[in-house]
Amino acid sequence: MFVDLIEELTTLSATELDAVIAETELAQRATATRLAAAVAVVSARGSFRDGGHRSIRTYLKGTLNCSGAHANRIRRRADLINSHETIGDAFLTGRVGVDQIDRLATAATHPRASDQFADFVPILLEQAEQLEYNDFDKIINHFIDRADPDGAFDTQQFQHDQRTASVRDNNGAVGVHASGGSPQAAAEMTKIFELAVQGEFDTDCAARRAEHGDDALNHPLPRTGDQRKFDALHHIFMAWATVPVDGVTPVPLVNIVFDHISAGNALFEHGLVEDRNVFGLPDNVFTAAAADLSKHRCETSTGTSVHPDVALRALITGRLRRVVVDADSVVINLGRTQRLFTGKARQAAQLLVTSCTHRGCDIPATLCDVDHRNEWASDSGTTNQANAMPLCGPHDRWKHANHIRSRRATSGRLFLITPDGTTILPAGAREPEWAEPPPTATNHQPTQPHPNAPHLYWFDGQDSHQYQER
Repeated sequence: MFVDLIEELTTLSATELDAVIAETELAQRATATRLAAAVAVVSARGSFRDGGHRSIRTYLKGTLNCSGAHANRIRRRADLINSHETIGDAFLTGRVGVDQIDRLATAATHPRASDQFADFVPILLEQAEQLEYNDFDKIINHFIDRADPDGAFDTQQFQHDQRTASVRDNNGAVGVHASGGSPQAAAEMTKIFELAVQGEFDTDCAARRAEHGDDALNHPLPRTGDQRKFDALHHIFMAWATVPVDGVTPVPLVNIVFDHISAGNALFEHGLVEDRNVFGLPDNVFTAAAADLSKHRCETSTGTSVHPDVALRALITGRLRRVVVDADSVVINLGRTQRLFTGKARQAAQLLVTSCTHRGCDIPATLCDVDHRNEWASDSGTTNQANAMPLCGPHDRWKHANHIRSRRATSGRLFLITPDGTTILPAGAREPEWAEPPPTATNHQPTQPHPNAPHLYWFDGQDSHQYQER
């Protein structure tokens, strides 16, 4: 009975429960692989027709009593592992999850990228194993865009041509809709909205502080997060017809992130430089990076892919800043030595990733602390991009309290390392190929929290800029 299972699990320690969850997930991946392999055989034989079915999709719907969408996902998995044995091996051994397999399957059947998919299977498999899903999803989008940049440009041009927006009064309630546009417009409008929401949050904090003084944090903010978002949008509309009290309108700064290969190519092809290796990297480094399509980047700092020609035009005409990264995604040029990451140093560090470095944390990098990977005081850590690691407030404190170190892989991603040298990895993932030596041990011990201090922190999803203790 289910209640018996719950009672059994409640007797386990946290570590044992972690093991149960990981083992169950790996078993589920193996089962999903077996199902996909069986479907591949049925498809090859055509035996689904024996029961009167005209396609694998209808066969699966009838046999499994599942939705058409789920049947299609199983069919695509079957086609994928049948065509690419290494992907089937990775799925069967649990190195990659079901969601990653489904994303690979869509890339393998993409009309523009399918011809080049086989060449990049090893690289994409490594990314699927090591990266968090959201980051891997962006890698797949980048692969598709780079596999056929003209096709991606056509898609962006279509979206720009089909741009539309509407504002309606629905019985006294407003309805706002907008779609299409360009990557530059999307980045600018998103940034403006974020600035406006931040302004509403600051206003609420100031009002609460004025009312409650030192006891302010024990009282809720006057408005919910959703209410502040609505009011921010309303103020953006009203700003068109009014002038700010101080006469100054915040200028949205949009960052376009180029890898050094894409940046050099774009500048060279438009006759703006004489050498594609515009940043003077060693020839072998430049050649190796040029051949690795998975590390090419031309996107906004939030991960929206941008065609190099669009980015170059935006850099010339728009309120944008170039951010050039090397093959390990470390910022090497920000367009223009201290204890803290401030100003451009802080902004550059936050551009290394789109969210907190701690696995599973979705807090945007723009709201994170920029931590020293090697401690500034105890380890003589430098304040530069190679030693920078964006972490949200709770995970920054957790890292220091538990003496967590970090290490960069050849993929450019940072992995957290526990004091005993264990790499923090998702279920089924293998140890990555490292670009750095193991972090050195230090003599100082993990910081012990004050006995009366709360030890568990949580993120308030409504008050997206506020951390509270529970």
